[in-house]
Amino acid sequence: MTALALLAGALLARPQLLVHTSAVDITPPERLPLGGYTERLGKLMVPGGDPLYARTLLFERGAAKVAVVSVETLTIPESLAREVRKRLPTGVQLFLHAVHTHCAPDSQMLNDRMRFAVPGIAQYNPLWLGWYASKITESIDLALASPGFPLGRLSLKVGHVGLNRPRRRGGDPDSASRELVGGGKLLFTEYAAHATIYGPDELHTRGDWPGAVAQATSAPVLVGAIGDVSPAVDGGTAPDRVRRFRDRLIDSFRGVRARTVWKSRDRIGLVEENLPLDKPRPHPTFASTYKVPEALAKALVLEFTPAEATITAFRLGSLAIIGIPGEPTGALGNRIVDAGRDIGFDSVIVCSHVNGWIGYILEPRDYDRGGYEATLSFNGRMQGERTVEAASDALQKLWDQR
Repeated sequence: MTALALLAGALLARPQLLVHTSAVDITPPERLPLGGYTERLGKLMVPGGDPLYARTLLFERGAAKVAVVSVETLTIPESLAREVRKRLPTGVQLFLHAVHTHCAPDSQMLNDRMRFAVPGIAQYNPLWLGWYASKITESIDLALASPGFPLGRLSLKVGHVGLNRPRRRGGDPDSASRELVGGGKLLFTEYAAHATIYGPDELHTRGDWPGAVAQATSAPVLVGAIGDVSPAVDGGTAPDRVRRFRDRLIDSFRGVRARTVWKSRDRIGLVEENLPLDKPRPHPTFASTYKVPEALAKALVLEFTPAEATITAFRLGSLAIIGIPGEPTGALGNRIVDAGRDIGFDSVIVCSHVNGWIGYILEPRDYDRGGYEATLSFNGRMQGERTVEAASDALQKLWDQR
């Protein structure tokens, strides 16, 4: 047998990259308090809102299985990621992402550290933790049980659209919009903007702009580095603005040339990297901002802040997708992208709210400047630097899997 024939046989023997998809309605059967805006003071959702979904993309190649789940909720508490992992089919690795809509039931109900009363924030309820974990696992199980379809190759479209703006001085949001396409099918859309077009007066469940885009495209949405990034769409009612945001984001890909990021010879894989956490401490302005004694501020932050965190990263050929367990600023996201490109990846996508939530993640100068985001940054002024370092280590591990 010739060398060419041997090579052809080896290529044919490689398992195909398949993708399985599903969407499961996670709108709760009871009225629950909505999360995201403490001004609501625990008001319950009212009937008649949008259905909320957990949308799964399960990539499979041979023994490698990576479940990317986009959940229309506020955050992913560590306890939720842990409960979903307990229920996962053998061999499935998890990339569990929240789109951060502020019109979904308060995900602090799923946080087993939230056992104290704070006005406007729900307390832990093990019943709902189990319910949400079961629904998300159902989405993964349904995806895995579906036939799936071969991708052949994957292509990335990168557009640009002015739908986000910095909400802190010197902010640098990522203005790129991204679509991943495979086998002639849109797999996901990614963009960086808080899902806060609907305000605190909205008491219906809403997927906000990520839900509207996902409904229109029948594909999940991933939300980028949003720690200091607001949506930039003005005029009209909130539903009008959501529709305008949706249409402009989708239109940003028209005429954009796609570039191949995965071919049949390429690898997929997922790594997890420990994210070192500095000792929890309240920001110097925390006590005065929230009008609590200093001693209570220290006790609350110490009890609420996770003891450990993990960065989750997976690759599809020359594309790396980095999941951060919190809300990094646009500048930090850009630094992580640059690190991935320096390592050798053609394309890098940074996602907030993956497999955990440690709060806002800021650069030292932003932490020192104070403000809302700083008061919800629980691990001190250097946590942004720790995050960039850990993300770079995860990217290097992914690259070394070649």
